Parts: sequence; C-alpha cells; structure tokens
Amino acid sequence: MQTLINLVTNETIKQASLTRTWMSLGIILFINIVSSFFVYILFDGVQFSFWEFMRISSNLLLVIQIFCLIIAGDIVSNEFSGGTIKLLLIRPIKRKAILLSKYVTVLVWALLLTTAHFLFSSLLGIIWFYDSFFDFSVNFFVVAGAYVLRFIEMILICSLAFTLSVLTRSSAFAIGLTIFLTFTSNTMMILLSERGQEWGKYFLLANTDLQQYFFATPPFEGMTFGFSVIVNVIYLAVFCLASVYVFSKRDVEV
Repeated sequence: MQTLINLVTNETIKQASLTRTWMSLGIILFINIVSSFFVYILFDGVQFSFWEFMRISSNLLLVIQIFCLIIAGDIVSNEFSGGTIKLLLIRPIKRKAILLSKYVTVLVWALLLTTAHFLFSSLLGIIWFYDSFFDFSVNFFVVAGAYVLRFIEMILICSLAFTLSVLTRSSAFAIGLTIFLTFTSNTMMILLSERGQEWGKYFLLANTDLQQYFFATPPFEGMTFGFSVIVNVIYLAVFCLASVYVFSKRDVEV
C-alpha cells in the first residue's frame, strides 16, 4: 500500500509541475468569472438564488472533463513516447501497481479540478447572490446530485481515454477520439434512436450521463437508471481488464 501511495504522490507532483495544469486552473477561474457575470446580468431583477446559480455552474464540468481526459489520455502513452517507461519498469515494482498508480492519479486530479471549480463557483455565487446562500431548499440536493452525477460521468470518460492511451500508446489518438465521441455521442444516439436501432442503448456514451433520468429523457426506450449503472460498471470492468492485460504483456526494450 505504501508503495502505491508513493507512486501516486510522485505522479501527482509530476502533473502539478506541468504548465498545462496551472493553465487549466486559470481557465477554470476565468470561465467561472465570465459565466457568473453573464448569469448575474441575465437574471438581474429576477428572483434567482445562489443554488440555482450552482446548478447552472455544474454544467461547466464539461470543461473540467476535457482537462481531465487530456491527463488520462497522456499519462501512460507519454511515458512510451518519451522513453521514460523504461525507467519505471526496471524498478522492482509490479506493472499492475504502476498502472494503478497512474489511474488513481487521474482520479485525484479529476477530484482536485472539480473541487477547484466548485469553490470558484461558490465564491462567485456568494458574491452575486449572497442573499439566498442560506436558503437550503430542494435546490441544495439538486446541486449536490448534479455535481456527483457529473463527476461520475467524468470518471467514465477519463477511463475510456486512459484505456485507449494504454492500448494504442498514442496520446493524440486517445485524447482526440475521446473528445470526438464526447461531443458527437448525443447526435449519434438520436440518429440511432430515430432509426429504431435499439442496440445503441448498450453503447457506453448512451449511459454515462445519469442526469438524463432526472432532467431529460433517455435516448432509447426501456433505459432505466439501474440499467445505465450496470452498463457503466461492465464497461469499467472491461477497461480495467484490457488495460492491465495489455500493459502487463507489452514488450518494452530496457
């Protein structure tokens, strides 16, 4: 366990030393400032609460999701392209532990960036809508649920990018394909649904957005919250097995 903790710590520090990480935090702060200002202007003079603002801000987690999937799609393949994978594998540490530490690091950064976004949004929300901060109505639970479900979706998308990175050893392919699928999945699911292709409900990206069961309508008939949870768990298990198998068996000249 201590070995895994040390590996995760080293990987986390390594990511923190990258310029893109601090740029991501800067972009998150900038987007929050701009969006909060526009929301305030848009709803000026209208009854609008702090918690309604936080519900809207949860949609900005899509931006954090992109930053996280970039980390996920690069954290393994970058070791191969840079040749540093040799330095990792010559150490008396099992490959599974190395791979697990990198995945956990992705989860850590996803949590850190999501927390940063939440804190920025909360601070700005208090500034603009401070009167309703202590109004703990049903909106509080809506906001909590929105953030949790968005975070789960983020983990699933990052897991896809991470697996593609391990399988292909290409950061560009893993990141590019995941971003493409993320932004086109809704359109693809609608097209499949309209053509009566019910097998589309078994696609991962048809099930990652669990908010669709509370704030929208699932793309295919017969889909339920429990169904999507089971499908997501199965995909995560497949991603795990595929990543571990390929990373453990891959030959690397050391």
